[in-house]
Amino acid sequence: MSNRVTADNDTLLRQASMTADEYFHAAIKTIDDEFGDGFAKKHPELIAGFMQAAAHDFHSGVTARALHEIADAVESRNHMA
Repeated sequence: MSNRVTADNDTLLRQASMTADEYFHAAIKTIDDEFGDGFAKKHPELIAGFMQAAAHDFHSGVTARALHEIADAVESRNHMA
């Protein structure tokens, strides 16, 4: 099974904005659940920080998975040689 990105740039652009929207709404819900309704609106810096943390976490996970797949492929080739 291949994990190659096959989407074109337009699709990736649309997906990026959908992801940002998902992070945005999750940030507001999480912040308001923790500190009370309307707190996120009064503190947009918390929304921005939440969105950055979520994006970094996702990026780290995808990168780690890709590196593990590369390491496994290299190891498999070394065992064949």
